[in-house]
Amino acid sequence: MEPVAIESLRLLPDSIVLGTSILAFLGMSSTYAIMVGSMIEFMVIYRIFSGAIGGISPLGAGSDALHQVCQVGFHFPNKMRLSLFEFICVPSMFPSPVMFFLSAVVSYMISAMIQFKNEINTLGGNLATRTTVGVVMGFMFLFVVLSFRYSYGCENFGSLFLSLLLGCIMGVAVLYQNIALYGRSGVNILNLPMILTTEEQGKPMYVCAPS
Repeated sequence: MEPVAIESLRLLPDSIVLGTSILAFLGMSSTYAIMVGSMIEFMVIYRIFSGAIGGISPLGAGSDALHQVCQVGFHFPNKMRLSLFEFICVPSMFPSPVMFFLSAVVSYMISAMIQFKNEINTLGGNLATRTTVGVVMGFMFLFVVLSFRYSYGCENFGSLFLSLLLGCIMGVAVLYQNIALYGRSGVNILNLPMILTTEEQGKPMYVCAPS
């Protein structure tokens, strides 16, 4: 069970991108297609950050940074490694590529759910409870990943923690960018029926009949 859990955590960046892409394609969902585009944007942002910081002074390496368990992607018997994640990202100790990417994705999803708090409260039932549980589980997930990377010596704690904060900030920033570009419907990851205001509809709620 432990090797399976370790391998699952190691493959997380690639599996999340591939899984969301398959979901977007099979469901013909523009919301998840936008989310896949946002994941690619996170990778590009990371590459800019890591290039700028690495060019000044590489820092944040753990004691076993080059160990196989710290390397993302699919490993082959001939010691080759294939990673869609690292095709755009470049290996770096700060920001931690895995911590930055996963925290950005989680903060994007949590912020997207917060955008629909009125719809969640209006629908009632156990939807609000499930949403709260989802937020708590998201933070627990990030804690598990941080603990995993730190315990195996992939990066030091300072690098992981700062990467988490930076990723969360970028996740929220990209979410608001998508709202500006596509509207709230573009980030409706829960696929909720939307409550539209008169401002969003572009017309008044009541129209007076001619006298």
